[in-house]
Amino acid sequence: MIDIGDHLRVRNLITDYVWKLDMADIEGVLDLFLPDGIFEDTAGKVYRGREEIGGYFRMLTNLPAFRGRQHHIDNLRIEPDAGGGYSVRSYWTVTKWRTAENHIKVIESLGHSLDVLVRHGDGFLFAERRVHHWRDADCPWVPDGTAV
Repeated sequence: MIDIGDHLRVRNLITDYVWKLDMADIEGVLDLFLPDGIFEDTAGKVYRGREEIGGYFRMLTNLPAFRGRQHHIDNLRIEPDAGGGYSVRSYWTVTKWRTAENHIKVIESLGHSLDVLVRHGDGFLFAERRVHHWRDADCPWVPDGTAV
């Protein structure tokens, strides 16, 4: 069973992540990862350490299409691990209000993620964050034996 204080700290870490990402606060995002942390993007490319992770997020947030996106992470399944940290499985959705296109509101992408969090001070940091699209052809599907 997860401690309620840890539950709130985990949720706060994830909330800090999406706010900092959506504001293009790359240094703020990097502060949420261990120095040797891992980030895997939806294409399956793995970035190791804050320098590589920062390069990825700088490239992403410099794309004109990125500005105005909102990342929503929900349905967190938080499971303790043997080291005192947690594994978190969740859904994510990226929305955007495209004001230049006659104010169209869209869902740009959706998927699922697996995070490995380690205790750091009085909170947690990402040791790993792996994000994947949720599509009919490759989502975790129990009958196919692909559930995570």
